[in-house]
Amino acid sequence: MSDLKLLTDRLIENKKAEVQDKIKKAEAEKVKMHTEAANKLAAEKTKQLTLIDSRLARQFEQDKHTLQINKRDQMLSAKQKVLKTVFNEAEEQMNQWTDSEFQQFLLRVLQQHKDSKSIELILGQNSLDKVSTDWISNTAKKVANVQSSNEFISKKNGFILKKSGIQYNYLFDELIKDIKGELVSSVSKKLFD
Repeated sequence: MSDLKLLTDRLIENKKAEVQDKIKKAEAEKVKMHTEAANKLAAEKTKQLTLIDSRLARQFEQDKHTLQINKRDQMLSAKQKVLKTVFNEAEEQMNQWTDSEFQQFLLRVLQQHKDSKSIELILGQNSLDKVSTDWISNTAKKVANVQSSNEFISKKNGFILKKSGIQYNYLFDELIKDIKGELVSSVSKKLFD
């Protein structure tokens, strides 16, 4: 999982400049809109206060508050889209790992299970070509007692390890989903602060 965090951090750093540019443009637009809206609202408020009673003035304040809420919601929506893009790109980068990168990741995971008596490796369909039976026999077995399953997980990247009736899910989409909840706060701070 620390490798995934490192990968995510690297991806974040690579995308941070691009995201910062988008944020600066959005902030500039926000300031412009805010200034225009504030000027317009100030002028309208003065006009309304001279023309209407306090009841209409209260309605104006409610509209102003609604406008501020809508603006805040738009900024939040834009930030959520950026975060979704960051995590989707992290998964896509994992999906495009070379055979060597995939094998290194698998070996690091197997190292965590090296004392197990027997481990069954079930590959995702999209990862079947990343490791061969020779590689498992000659390399992976030196780390842990692992056997490749004839089964595979349809339309997935990554793998599942079965050990003593327990499945350890290392399918890339699930890894990203699991770590997303833990990282959203820190990724948001890095991107938007």
